[in-house]
Amino acid sequence: MSIEPRAKVAPERVLPGPVPMTPETAAQQRVVQRICARVAPAGLDIGVGELPPGGLQVWIDTAAPVGAQESWVLYHRMAREVALVGWHCEADADRLLVLGWSAACLHNRVRLLQSGLRRLNDFEPTAQRAVQVGGLTPGDALDGQPPALLVANVCAAIERRLRWPERLAELDGFERSSGLPHLQLLLAQVVGLEAKVAGACEEHLVMARVLARAVCEHYARHADLSRAQREVLAEARRWVHASSMIRGSATARPGSNGAGRPHMGLAERRIAASVINHGVPRATPAAVTPRSGNAGINDGINDGINTGIEEDAR
Repeated sequence: MSIEPRAKVAPERVLPGPVPMTPETAAQQRVVQRICARVAPAGLDIGVGELPPGGLQVWIDTAAPVGAQESWVLYHRMAREVALVGWHCEADADRLLVLGWSAACLHNRVRLLQSGLRRLNDFEPTAQRAVQVGGLTPGDALDGQPPALLVANVCAAIERRLRWPERLAELDGFERSSGLPHLQLLLAQVVGLEAKVAGACEEHLVMARVLARAVCEHYARHADLSRAQREVLAEARRWVHASSMIRGSATARPGSNGAGRPHMGLAERRIAASVINHGVPRATPAAVTPRSGNAGINDGINDGINTGIEEDAR
């Protein structure tokens, strides 16, 4: 009895598994997730996954179906915010596609950052909101409210109004690069402008913290909130308007908004306000003229500004 030899069994083929996500793609996914979560309404989950050809896809991750019109509007809102970072996006009623870097979108971000830096050169709105101490009216009292809590609320409100700190925080830990030289140059310009905008926002927060604390201190002396607000705001305007007190800018054209001047930080403004021979200073309105017996207010504010800047530098 002859037995045929057993045929050799071919080894089992192992199918290739999913390719692991690269660190760059994972970082991009986290950034897109943060942006879309901010844009989406509360309680609506957003899913972000890798797109096989390259890039990311975003979808509404909910069990209940969302109307076509509502999803179309939401996807286009997310596309607008994501494109502001510099990516090319395509949106419809079903999903959002986030593709590679776009030169047009990066140029738009450069213009947006430059415009934001010019707006941040105006400290007057921040000073006016800071002395309000969280929207309190002159008839309100600060008794029984911790000054630290009031100052923290003021800084949080100023940070929300500036908007840039939240948007720049969404890019934390994301290293941007491109293999194309012209895109890499644009990315470098964007990163540099973002650093300047972040520094300018921090100066606004330092000023808000110092002025709010000064209002609380002056209120503790005479229990008059309206008077404390007038005193602090009047003395703060010396260095808030320091850029127009420098020789050359005081004679600028009336229609000029100062767009050609570089951004002046708090340290430069404090120095400019302390120099005597710097042209004609801006007159302080009579409504906010400090009352007698308030010597040293400006020194206290300047000391607070110096301390805040030094703490942030450390």
